[in-house]
Amino acid sequence: MEEVSRIPIVQQVVNSMKEFAAADGIEVGQKLPTEKEWCEKLTVGRGTVREAFRILEARGLVEIKPGRGAFLVSKKELGQEELAEWFLKNEVELKDYIEVRSAVEPLCARIVAKRATDTELEHIERIHFRFIRAVEEEDIAGMAKYDEKLHRQIVEASKNKMLIFMSRKIDECIRDFRLKTFQVPQNAQNAIKAHHNIVEALKARDEEVSELYAKRHISLINTDLNVIIKR
Repeated sequence: MEEVSRIPIVQQVVNSMKEFAAADGIEVGQKLPTEKEWCEKLTVGRGTVREAFRILEARGLVEIKPGRGAFLVSKKELGQEELAEWFLKNEVELKDYIEVRSAVEPLCARIVAKRATDTELEHIERIHFRFIRAVEEEDIAGMAKYDEKLHRQIVEASKNKMLIFMSRKIDECIRDFRLKTFQVPQNAQNAIKAHHNIVEALKARDEEVSELYAKRHISLINTDLNVIIKR
């Protein structure tokens, strides 16, 4: 049995919320306790509770209604078919983001290979290792978090303000995508290899190879999306 101390705090909150939702007397459509109530009950911060709600929403268990709160919409998590339906429903929008990323991120990788400091590259590599740990622990929230951090850190190391601005906007739009795509184990494994190749190319200061691996990574994300939809 895994020690409780090794379970990420967000996952502990998610587990508590799932237990609450599964309890007898809690009906689909019912409003769940507020962020403040969860904070007081579990002694955690609001940021942690919000992240837990986002994970439950990504898994099809709750719906967040702005200004109203979180509502239970199902007691059963999304299966592969339901997950595929979500990706199919959002396919056009997701591919728009992928198209923009395919232009922005390879350019960033090329610039970073030349411009980043050794300290920045070490930080990027540490984030990569944190992502791997999240995959090993099957921590979907952690995967989404460190995937976003890795890509963000690479972009920020470019020191190009316009690229940084564009990347931040993209990140805001694909947070649900990240939470859902890593529910497919193969996608997480694909990301580990892709991230490794990019990190090694950056450390080698190889501009062309860094750009190439960044392009391949975004292309693979598009392929993973197509595989899910075709299922």
